[in-house]
Amino acid sequence: MSETFEKKSLLQLTWPIFIELTLFMLMGMVDTFMLSGYSDNAVAAVGISNQVINLIAVMFNFVAAGTVILMAQNIGANNHQKSSEVAIVSIGANMVLGCALSLLLVLTSKYILIFMNTPEEIFGTTVSYTQIVGSNLFLLAIQPVLSGILRSYGYTKESMVITLVANILNIIGNALFIYGLFGVPELGPVGVAISTVFSRFVSVALIAFVIYRRIDFNFSEGFFKRWPTQDIRNILRIGVPSALEQVAYSSSQVIIISFISLIGTLAITTRVYASNISMFIYLFSLAIANGNQVLVGYFIGERKIDDVYHRTVKTHKLAVVVSLGVSLVFFFFSDYIFSLFTTDPDILKLGKTLMFINIFLEFGRATNLVLTTALKAAGDVNYPFILGFIGMWVVCIPIAYFLGIMLNMGLVGIWIAFAVDECFRGFVFTIRWHRKKWINKDFIGN
Repeated sequence: MSETFEKKSLLQLTWPIFIELTLFMLMGMVDTFMLSGYSDNAVAAVGISNQVINLIAVMFNFVAAGTVILMAQNIGANNHQKSSEVAIVSIGANMVLGCALSLLLVLTSKYILIFMNTPEEIFGTTVSYTQIVGSNLFLLAIQPVLSGILRSYGYTKESMVITLVANILNIIGNALFIYGLFGVPELGPVGVAISTVFSRFVSVALIAFVIYRRIDFNFSEGFFKRWPTQDIRNILRIGVPSALEQVAYSSSQVIIISFISLIGTLAITTRVYASNISMFIYLFSLAIANGNQVLVGYFIGERKIDDVYHRTVKTHKLAVVVSLGVSLVFFFFSDYIFSLFTTDPDILKLGKTLMFINIFLEFGRATNLVLTTALKAAGDVNYPFILGFIGMWVVCIPIAYFLGIMLNMGLVGIWIAFAVDECFRGFVFTIRWHRKKWINKDFIGN
């Protein structure tokens, strides 16, 4: 397995990840696109609900983050027995966590949406969508862990194909339930929720099947008779800071959404469209960063420190150049892109302004994505959390409120705050990487 993995280049790992991420993001964008033909209020309802669900999803990702890094480092060190044990522990942990949080969200969804200042005209729909998707969060919990296992062993193509199948099922389900085709009840956003849950179930089942067929797990004697203390400790050492970083981000976005809700439904809807479009800009950097993360973990396991450093520097430059190029293209064609979702002239005008700000925002985000994932893969997991918290809560939120609310700049002011935050963190992460403070922080005892 190690020899096969070593032959994987950044490109070989990245292009399936890129397509998979594109398809994954398309799933959310297709929901928005198809709902936009139903009503703008439906778009706003699903957008607010997904913000809540995304906040909870980061609780699952902390186990997935630890899984990928620990498995990659152990594969690099040729310790496949340990990587197998990490995989099993991660699956079990996220299944339990997913069931618990599913119940919690169903019971508290109304109170959360009230706190977020959800407009009265979309409150009922938002609650229904949140409860349907939220009741099946255990699927969302184990999906990133299973995908991480495939990615750690280099099976990125298989994961890509599964995501394609899930997307096709999601589109078919949306068409049936949103518009009531072939006698199916017309359910609008509720139909989107049902379609989302079904496609996610199929995705999890297919990934589990591929893992069962492709990966030969090898466990130490007596592994299932003892409590895996060391594995859990290492997962938590990586995952908890990563989770706290994501919680800081997602919770800050909840505050930001409450600011946008004060501005009005038009701002909420524009934000949903702009966020979905922005995903297609930064997915290039995200795919590059994820591919580089696997390689960094692998070479950390082999103690090839110089390779880790120089590879990541080159990867960073590549991500920035690609991200800037894509941002410019999206800015120049923003009127056409936004017109795919709406004909409202106010949304089209505001969207173009946001795409201009995105040019600067994505410069910082490309740096953050590559260097943050590389630092974590090397074992330097606390620094990204600390800087992320500072950037989001000390930089982004105050600037967003000052510009967006106090100076009445609205959504434009809030988008500027996003850009300032990303560029600030990108600058500091660059210094951290070049000073090599991440050396000797791995989790395999080398």
